[in-house]
Amino acid sequence: MSMESEIKAKFGGFWNSIVLLLVIVICLRFSSLELAAENLVERVHCALHLFLGCVAAGVLLGILRIFLAFSNQTYTRAPASANFAQGLKYGIVGGGLLILIVGVLQLNNFLGVFQPILTGLLAKLTAVFA
Repeated sequence: MSMESEIKAKFGGFWNSIVLLLVIVICLRFSSLELAAENLVERVHCALHLFLGCVAAGVLLGILRIFLAFSNQTYTRAPASANFAQGLKYGIVGGGLLILIVGVLQLNNFLGVFQPILTGLLAKLTAVFA
């Protein structure tokens, strides 16, 4: 398959679009809470930088997946385009997850109405292990 068809296969579909939209929403939420005193242009600029950082992490992970695929046997490895597209998807989702974790830990009321639920869950989890 070509690179274009692999990207369409990995990022097409309803659920993959929802995941990408969720990463964009997380980046917007983080920048809007972090830069609350700034104007809208500054917040959108920060969110764009965060999302492009997620894409850059995905590109690096995609290249890494191509290099690591060469250690497999020839008959068991996927083509380079499939490895790159899957690495790109995992990198974007992983970057969004890292932004979500940092936002929950560092910013007050990052999840809005769901923040008390997560705070209670984290308190119970730490009580189990403490």
